[in-house]
Amino acid sequence: MVATVREVEVFPICIRELDVLRVEDITPGMRRVIVGGPSMDRHVRDGVELPPVRTRGFDDDVKILPVDPATGTLPFTVPVNSDNGTVDWPAGSFQYSRTYTVRRFDEETREMALDFAMHDGGLAAGWAFGVQAGEKILIAGPKHSSSLPREVDWMLIAGDETALPAIAHCLEKLPADLPATVVIEVAEPSHRQELFSAASVDITWLYRSENDGQSRMVDTVQAAQWRPGQPYLWVAGEASTIKPLRRWAKQDKQIPKQFVEIAGYWRFRETSAVAAGQPVLDPAGEPSPDERLHEMSELLPPFAIRTAVTVGIFAAVDGGKESADAIAAECATHPGATAKLLRHLVLMDLLSNDDGRFTLTEMGSILADQDTFASQALHFDKIHTRLDLAFLGLLESVRTGLPATTHSFLDKKADPSFIEDFHEESAFGAVYRAPALPDAVDLVDVTSVAIYGEGAGVYADTLARVRPELSISLVGLPALNARNLGDVAETRRDAITRIDASEFAALTAPVDLVIAVDVLDTHPDSDALLLLRTLGTSAARVVLITDLLDPSTTDDHDTEEDLLRLCLYGAGRRTEAEVCALVAESGGGAARVGSLGWGSTVLEFAAPLYESHRVG
Repeated sequence: MVATVREVEVFPICIRELDVLRVEDITPGMRRVIVGGPSMDRHVRDGVELPPVRTRGFDDDVKILPVDPATGTLPFTVPVNSDNGTVDWPAGSFQYSRTYTVRRFDEETREMALDFAMHDGGLAAGWAFGVQAGEKILIAGPKHSSSLPREVDWMLIAGDETALPAIAHCLEKLPADLPATVVIEVAEPSHRQELFSAASVDITWLYRSENDGQSRMVDTVQAAQWRPGQPYLWVAGEASTIKPLRRWAKQDKQIPKQFVEIAGYWRFRETSAVAAGQPVLDPAGEPSPDERLHEMSELLPPFAIRTAVTVGIFAAVDGGKESADAIAAECATHPGATAKLLRHLVLMDLLSNDDGRFTLTEMGSILADQDTFASQALHFDKIHTRLDLAFLGLLESVRTGLPATTHSFLDKKADPSFIEDFHEESAFGAVYRAPALPDAVDLVDVTSVAIYGEGAGVYADTLARVRPELSISLVGLPALNARNLGDVAETRRDAITRIDASEFAALTAPVDLVIAVDVLDTHPDSDALLLLRTLGTSAARVVLITDLLDPSTTDDHDTEEDLLRLCLYGAGRRTEAEVCALVAESGGGAARVGSLGWGSTVLEFAAPLYESHRVG
């Protein structure tokens, strides 16, 4: 099942120049800035027509881009994609932006309220402290909205002052039949706010000033009275403070992960000494070419980090194991070999060693929580690293242009745990792409749809929710169909037909529209050509959802993904021209290319072979 029970709407990430309308102090610790203006509605920016602002979720967020307080201008320009008006973020720009929750949005007046927890320092807090009505601010987003959770009986909500805007917004949106238990921690009693809800809500306020500045949030959440039925746990705040709640929710309370949302909104920053082994800098302050080449070509760091994450070294240190022997015992590893690895992790600035007592550095603390994305991605037994090991076959793929046989990708797909993780990763991405599909594809006069691919169930669920009149089929081999149907809400499963068949078998009953989700990407050109011809006999129109490669890209994440897919499938990440050429060779009509958002593309073509197959 997809790891969320909150239905998602996705919006293009447009940047807008908004007017500061009013500034209000809600409490001594919270300032509210209300923004609005013509750019809230449909308008033209840099010659591109942009859509109106949309935001419906209680924790939707935007990126604000304050001006440099020294110059009064942005430290960079923000180009707009001329094709769809979305933001083309320049390299290094994210350090000048800050993410904040939309506290309130008035659909009629088109005014948006943003609440800022006041503190010393900080780009956004400094801006909010000094801003006045009449000034301008650039804001990007929201990029998506998530509904209140479905299939739950109550909510357990907690957070510090940075989460207070989302918590207050959530309580205002709760229906009367969805009760909540809430824990809110702020600096002092004067920072408390009056909150309102139609639901039955039990709120506990905590003040760090009454506990020597220390947090009591985790203990209070864990001691909260447990209501009957299925809870939804929503927590946000300082990352290291709330971290223990991940393990508590998973192990102690055994809450299924689709009912848990724990977000580190910010992190304490500590100053640490420069670690040994740092590269030598040239007079201009940059590593020398020799040093850069050495750092880029080292094989040990990624393997050392993944080994430490997989055996649980960072979690062991975080749990209070300080000596090499204690860490080895906790991780069930060889003491002497573990000591060698620990020595190197210290030189990598992942651990500190004070006379045999190991502690976490700031980077190491990121890896201590084994449920975070960073730790999951760096675990040898998890899907990200298991796929990345395909790079061991890069030499073979570059020489042959074929999938590398040395990494045994097909053998891994026979492993139930691998294919389950592979599906979950695909479905998670689909959660944010599927809601954009009804706007990206013309569904007028469409009555029947067949959907293919890993994660197709999320698309089927979305279409069944927003277009219940459609006849929707999931097409795939039996095991794939079972996985995809698991991502469809139980209340909508009866509306979806299951067709157990290969994607290379034409449908016996053709449909109006075929949607192939990432299917083309998993086949080399010869197989992809056959696939396109098969899909073209099964529907009047074929929509391919794929990630295209811009051949002029300067983003090494794009080129890395291109090479990974080369090793896995022998296909790589195709360019728009390459996909269009395959469509033309398959006999398809001229392709129409559009954006689905989140880096994905919708490529649609008419299928001339459809009529002959339908008549036959």
